[in-house]
Amino acid sequence: MSLSWSRVFTIARREYLTTIRRKAFLFTVIGLPLFYTVLMVIMIKPQISEAIRTLRTFRSLGVVDSSGLLANAPRDIRTETDAGENPFGNASPAATQVFHAEVKFYPDQVAAEKALRASEVNQVLVVPADYLQTGKLRRYATTTNIFSSASERPVTRWLVRALLDGREDSLRIERVARPARGLDLYALNNKGEFELHDDRREMFDFLIPFAMGMLLGLSIVIGGQYLLQGVAEEKESRILESLMCTVTPDELLAGKLIGLGSAGLTMVGAWVLIGSTAAAPGALLANVHIAPRLIALAVGYFLLGYLFYGSIMTGIGAITNNMREAQQFSFMFTIMNFIPFYLMTTILGRPDSGLAVGLSMFPPMAPVAMMLRLAAPTGSVPIWQIVLSMGLLAGAGWLAIFVAGRIFRLGLLMHGKTPNLPEILRWVREA
Repeated sequence: MSLSWSRVFTIARREYLTTIRRKAFLFTVIGLPLFYTVLMVIMIKPQISEAIRTLRTFRSLGVVDSSGLLANAPRDIRTETDAGENPFGNASPAATQVFHAEVKFYPDQVAAEKALRASEVNQVLVVPADYLQTGKLRRYATTTNIFSSASERPVTRWLVRALLDGREDSLRIERVARPARGLDLYALNNKGEFELHDDRREMFDFLIPFAMGMLLGLSIVIGGQYLLQGVAEEKESRILESLMCTVTPDELLAGKLIGLGSAGLTMVGAWVLIGSTAAAPGALLANVHIAPRLIALAVGYFLLGYLFYGSIMTGIGAITNNMREAQQFSFMFTIMNFIPFYLMTTILGRPDSGLAVGLSMFPPMAPVAMMLRLAAPTGSVPIWQIVLSMGLLAGAGWLAIFVAGRIFRLGLLMHGKTPNLPEILRWVREA
């Protein structure tokens, strides 16, 4: 039966306008990026602030030196934080912070512990007599947490200076204490050229593939959920019985896919606009460039991924009797789309590994996995892998439409017991 494209586009227009006019759609477009932005700030900024607070509150160190190696050690610990270490702070040299801690020597551990308990010192360092032979040290503190190691670095540098004092000049001691302070790392970019890699660039190197993969995964799933919800609710309310009097199941399926797919693209476009506007100043400072090819491939993977997942969600909505059943069935397919995020460390660290390549070829996970590989700064994806991945995803999408179309024709007007797998397979053969 040939489709009436005027009816298909009428359905598509109705689905698109109905979807984008919902308050939930507007909330998703604006609220979701805001939520993840706040979440990232909540996760990262307090860690940096807590590490700086630890250095700020580290005002004094008690030392018990049984080795005699620290007799001429400096009585002050000076710690300087580089401006670029805080991605949320000012990158100018004026933003560099300097912290000082006083060093107090005690004759024995008992006196040092007494001073520590009385809050006269923040920590105590005990240097045994056989320190040179064993390298063993003991550090005491009244409290500890995951950020306690932030105060270990200045103590270590002070100890290096104390051990070398009088044996080397001050400049050599400074270089030994912080040998890599002026180290610049140059890494190959996607163009095969070496470029300077800094802390801010490293943060964007992580956030860009994460954001693009999350954007693609969420848009595909949300678009599929719109289809699932629309079909399930219309079937439960018996609206579909009236619709079937004027349109065919194929026209209804095509209209819903086009209309809700367009709504998904609208959502993606809004997210890209919001994200690029918010991140543009930082990206310019970090010299981050997103290739137009990456944007084009992201759109292509969205369309193919939406076609695959949307067809599956439509079929699920047609065979279930209510929204609760539909969500239960769709969960297993939804979670597959996000599995690459659980393996993101491997995919970003080794984008050419067998696991990363395999995930990018497997249709349910291909859109997100391939976008993570494409945006990863440590490797390039061969053209043949991109073509093969998109071909497999397109084939899976065509098969999903074929199967969903047959299920859609028979399942729309059926109510009562949800069919089992053998019954669904029989529908596919007989439709």
